[in-house]
Amino acid sequence: MKIASRVRPDWDSYFMDMAKLAARRSSCLRRAVGAVLVKDRRLLATGYNGVPSGVTHCEVTGCLREEQDVPSGERHELCRGLHAE
Repeated sequence: MKIASRVRPDWDSYFMDMAKLAARRSSCLRRAVGAVLVKDRRLLATGYNGVPSGVTHCEVTGCLREEQDVPSGERHELCRGLHAE
C-alpha cells in the first residue's frame, strides 16, 4: 500500500504543532496557551495554562477578569489559573 505524498515538517514546525495541540487542553477562557520543553530535538515536557488540580475550571465558574473587563496584562491577581507562557 502506497502512502500519499506528504511534506515532512521541520523540527521547529513539529514542536510548534505539539504546543498548539497542548493549548487545546487549556481551560482559560481568555487565552489558551501550550508549551513544550525541548532540548537537542528531544521532547522533555508539555504543558498548558489552566487552574491547579482540584480547583474548578474557569469554564465552569467563569473568569473574574473577563467579567470585570480587565485589559490584557493587568490585574493578574484575579486569575485563578496557572499559565504555561
